[in-house]
Amino acid sequence: NGYVVEWTDSSIMDNQSKVEAINKSQAIIEFNLDGSIITANENFLKTLGYRLDEIKGKHHSMFVDSSYRDSADYQKFWNDLRAGQFQAGKYKRLAKGGREVWIEASYNPVIDLNGRPFKVVKFATDITGTVDQLRDIKQEMVNYLAKIEDSVSVVNQQTEAASSASTQ
Repeated sequence: NGYVVEWTDSSIMDNQSKVEAINKSQAIIEFNLDGSIITANENFLKTLGYRLDEIKGKHHSMFVDSSYRDSADYQKFWNDLRAGQFQAGKYKRLAKGGREVWIEASYNPVIDLNGRPFKVVKFATDITGTVDQLRDIKQEMVNYLAKIEDSVSVVNQQTEAASSASTQ
């Protein structure tokens, strides 16, 4: 004989569906408070080009460049997380092979029953395409402004030439 499981509390089922939706749409990785990697979902692994066995147990610093890894800002970042302080923003990360990836992410300390943080869960969205587009727009603007400067310079030279010709 089989058993039928019936959800008596619809909020449990609702929470489970929310977790599944987040897992489908976000890159998720979990860390111990020392920054070592516990696990990551498929979206995270795909975004950074790793398999789970290549990152599990390693430190978060594998995703940042050495100048940031060695900085006081990076130390403060992890100290704040260990103290239970939420962090969010846009971050440059390094994928497998050193490829630059930009993410918009939140680092969320998870609190135990005693009110102490015991791990960190990061939810992230890959915004590399957007950052690349902004870089392209910036370069186009720089090129356009250079052309304007060249045109102004030519006009100034012509004005000076015309002015000195009229004074002779």
